[in-house]
This record gives sequence, C-alpha cells and structure tokens, in this order.
Amino acid sequence: MTVTDTQFTVNLASDGEALSPVAYAELLARLVREREVRADNFGAGGIVTEFEARVAALLGKERAILMPTGTLANMLALDRLAGSIRRRVIVQRDSHILNDTGDSCERVMGLKLIALQDNEAGFTAAAVAAELERTTTARVAAPVGAISIETPVRRRHAQLVAEPDIDAVVALGRREGIALHLDGARVFIAAAATGRSVRRYADLFDTVYVSLYKYMNVPFGAVLAGPAAVIEGLQHDRRRHGGGLNQFWPIALVAGHVLDGLEQSWTSALARPPPVLDCIAASGRARIAPFPHPSNIYPVVVTGADPARMARIAAGALARGVKLPEPEGDTFWIRANATWTRIEPDDLAYRIIAALDA
Repeated sequence: MTVTDTQFTVNLASDGEALSPVAYAELLARLVREREVRADNFGAGGIVTEFEARVAALLGKERAILMPTGTLANMLALDRLAGSIRRRVIVQRDSHILNDTGDSCERVMGLKLIALQDNEAGFTAAAVAAELERTTTARVAAPVGAISIETPVRRRHAQLVAEPDIDAVVALGRREGIALHLDGARVFIAAAATGRSVRRYADLFDTVYVSLYKYMNVPFGAVLAGPAAVIEGLQHDRRRHGGGLNQFWPIALVAGHVLDGLEQSWTSALARPPPVLDCIAASGRARIAPFPHPSNIYPVVVTGADPARMARIAAGALARGVKLPEPEGDTFWIRANATWTRIEPDDLAYRIIAALDA
C-alpha cells in the first residue's frame, strides 16, 4: 500500500518529523541566515568541532566525532574497544549490528559477533556469564573483548531492553574488564520512555553511538562519543572506510539546532500517547495489542481488516492531517514523536477514530 505524501500535521510513521526536501532546505537556509556558520574541512574545524564538543558534553564523554552512518560508527567503536587480541563481541540476536550491516564487523574488521538474547529484546547477565565461561575454557581460548547493547531495538518495534538487565550486564562487564558499547541510535527515546536520562545511559558505557537522521531532521549522520583514547585518530579510519565527506557542516548545523531541548521534547511527546490510545480503544474501532517494554511505538489492531480497508484508513487519516505507517497485516504500529504535541490528544484521537470508520 502506498499513500501519496501530502502536507500533514502529525506523523505517526517515523521517529522524527520526516522533513521534505523543501522543508529541509528552508530550515537550513534559515539557520545559515541567523548565525555565522564556518564550514569544516573533511570534518575538522568550524561548526562541526563545536557540535562534536556539545554532544560529548551532553553524553559525559571526553570526545565525540561525526560519522556519515551509524553502521560505520558502531563498526569503528567495536573495533577500537575489542583491541588486537580479544576480537569477540557480544550483541543481541535482533540487533542492528548483527542483522542490518551486511556482516561489516566480520568482513571488514575481522570481529566475531556472538549473538545472545534470552529476555525479550535483550540478554541477561547469566547468559553473558555462560558465554564468557564457554569462550575462555574452550580448547582454544577466544575471549570476549566488548559487549554491545542496543536499546530500544529497531527490529522489535523499538522495544526497550529491561533496565535491570542493562545494569547487571554492565556490572559484569566491568568486573571482567570487558569494554561496553551502547548502540544508542534512539537513546533520547529510551530516556524519555524510562525516565533514565540520556547522560545516565551514556555513563554506563565506554562508547555511545547516537543517530542524527532518525529524529534530528537531517538526511544522514551519526555521532560516536567516548574516551579520548578511543576517539583519537578515528577521522583517519572514517576516511579509510569511505566516510571522509568533504563537508559535514549542514548536518552539524541542523542537528545542533534540534539538539537544544531534545530530551524535554521527547519527554513531552511520550506523555501524549496514553490518552490517545485510550480513546481509540474505547471507540471500539480498534484495539491496542499488549506489547511489553514499549518505547514510542504502539500496535493499533484493526480486527478483520483486509489490505483494501487498511489503505482506505490510511488515506482517510492523511486527509485529516495524520500520516499513518505502512500496515503490517491488520496492525498499524504507530510512532510517537514531537509532532504529537502540535494538537491536543483528543483532537488526534478523533482524527484517527474517524479514519478507522473507513
């Protein structure tokens, strides 16, 4: 099903506002007019250096570096953390690193990914301890050099990893001298959903990757932050692996603009879904399916709906200024984001309920 994209008030289909090319160009032009912007030279100097310092301070890390993609940020972080000897890395079975990067860690970096997942979206300290015992007592020892945790997990509709599991795995990693990496592409969403600040999440890990394009209104980009000893020299590795863009300043400018107040913006956005979902459920036109540990995505199930009706519902919602995601069978997995704060919850619920009458 494809719905023609028109101007909409509330976007239920993505984590960010999903700016059109025209809207992005207009925002970029406005920001350039409002302040003096110094361009970088292959990621060095100008507004890029300023932005990296701001992100590092926000995350409580010594240094940060812009990357063109999250794939490259994760890959370079894990390569540095694992070192030259302990080349095994524990990741979630449903993680982005394992499933969506074309085996880049193995094929490019020579890392060995060990997939664990025994509690919903994450893994427990017990599972990690068992794997550490197995790898260190094998006939040929192959110790683990790093542990990566992604939360929320994209492939599980942004399901959160349970906080007790994160804390226990981090404590185990520290005791065993294993480096820790946070795939925090959506860490601002995790913080708003759990009440644990972005800084508190980052403090647990040696390195943190944060996505820019997912909710900072830029077309690409990521930031990797960590100790100076890890970040130092990564500009060479970035270029070595094809990420040496001539200029990063457009994404540093726009993402820097959005960064101000981003944590509070997500806190405000995630206060909106409960009354909206309650109204939808009370209408009897759809039900909200049980979903443990949600962050910003919720399953709205239209009982007995076929593809044609789902298409009519989406078209009806778009006509009312609400963009729905592509359905998965009879379910719209709607996403909360900053656009939910543009109208009152009862207004948004009314528009969705009216569209469900199709």
